Amino acid sequence: MLTAFKGIINPDVVLNIATGDKELTLKEEGTDSTIRKLHIQDVPENAFAFTLDYQPGKRKNRWFKQLSCYVDVDNKEGVNKGCDLVLLFPKPGENRWIVLIFDLKSKKPVIKKTEKQLLNSELYVRYLMTMAEHHYGVDANSVEYKRAIVTTKAKLSKNPTYPKDKKTSESSDQRNPVSESFHIKAVRVRRKEAHVHLGALLK
Repeated sequence: MLTAFKGIINPDVVLNIATGDKELTLKEEGTDSTIRKLHIQDVPENAFAFTLDYQPGKRKNRWFKQLSCYVDVDNKEGVNKGCDLVLLFPKPGENRWIVLIFDLKSKKPVIKKTEKQLLNSELYVRYLMTMAEHHYGVDANSVEYKRAIVTTKAKLSKNPTYPKDKKTSESSDQRNPVSESFHIKAVRVRRKEAHVHLGALLK
């Protein structure tokens, strides 16, 4: 799995994991961001991380405004939406892998827009996984997908998983292997930094 994704993913979008500290730090560059740095702790050493929201700056930004140059950059239906982090790591004690689709939301997120963003990101990762299966022999059926966001709004965490309607979720799963739910984790911010354990994002 690691060999496949290291061979497929553009090195420019790979995120560094501090293996000694088992920590991955996400940075938000916006001046109005409530969380400038989010430290994700207890990340396995044999994990691989990259972003689908790469912003290198200046003219190079135009190449990363969409997930594929074959998709219309002006599309308004969400096909260009990407997330802050994709994290792949082996599931302890099992011959399976977990793929976390994650985004950092400092302020109160719009649930429907967030759902669409995470869903589109997962669809794109599944496309990459299909390439890994065909070109590198990866078992795509051994992958378990999780979606989560971090926010500063504690009230949202009282009912942390969407959608709320279980029947709707189950019927959606029967039609499509990609579910529409995601987990919300509220964090405390100090000096524009916050910390969260990886396990808290995998509910």
